[in-house]
Amino acid sequence: MFKALSYTTLMASFLFSSTTFAANTNTTIAGSTSVSNLLEPFIEQYNHSSDHDIDLQSIGSSAGITMLNNGAVDLAISSRQLSDTEKETLSSKLIAYDAIAVVVHPDNPIKTLSAEDIWKIYHGDISNWKEIGGEDKKIAVVTRELASGSRFSFERNLGLTKEINSFTVSDISKNAIVVNGTSMVKSIVARNPHAIGYVSAGSIGDLAQLHVVKVNDVLPTPQAIIDNKYPLSRPFLFVFKSDSLSKQSDEFMSYINSDSATQQIQSLGYVK
Repeated sequence: MFKALSYTTLMASFLFSSTTFAANTNTTIAGSTSVSNLLEPFIEQYNHSSDHDIDLQSIGSSAGITMLNNGAVDLAISSRQLSDTEKETLSSKLIAYDAIAVVVHPDNPIKTLSAEDIWKIYHGDISNWKEIGGEDKKIAVVTRELASGSRFSFERNLGLTKEINSFTVSDISKNAIVVNGTSMVKSIVARNPHAIGYVSAGSIGDLAQLHVVKVNDVLPTPQAIIDNKYPLSRPFLFVFKSDSLSKQSDEFMSYINSDSATQQIQSLGYVK
């Protein structure tokens, strides 16, 4: 959907040619870093109790889907909806709904922003915190790489996209700091009092390091997602080819959708 073809193709080609994948008989899952953060403890539990291990590659939603299409992995995981083109050959199964939390440094006096404010910050129309009631400091705008499902959902929900030659592309400021992975966003914002970023609400972790900003006076709580009051929510999905879904892959998806796993997922703040 975005102009990330060169990145995802390169990543998929590299991993597809890897001898690790060629020699591996386990089930391999690749994709969203946000979904990976959720699945990691479940995969550890599953591998301890199963004679068939799950291998997880955290490389971004679009890269994972590309690898699935190329036959390099058994399952992809995505933190965005599939495009109409992707739906022609791929199927999906819901893991949970998540909120995208907008985060700033705890010392930042800004505690709430409108969706319009966030749009203007990421579009480049607002570049100094004083313009929205903060300190006279330049805003360090942090975003994810083009292959990120979190970035796709964030930009799509806020209208930070534009159409060029029938393609939907990113319309955020060229001055934004682009980083790979949720952990990098958290690290930069936690260290820079003037930064702003966005991460999966379920992966925030230590709230002493980050402050979650209200969006339109609403925090990204599970109830706010259920009530459709929080404007930045998205699905976590398993993505697969229906005609080549392995028994092992199907069993793992069933494990994640079991009653016990569902309860654990909900306890972490996701909506099942």
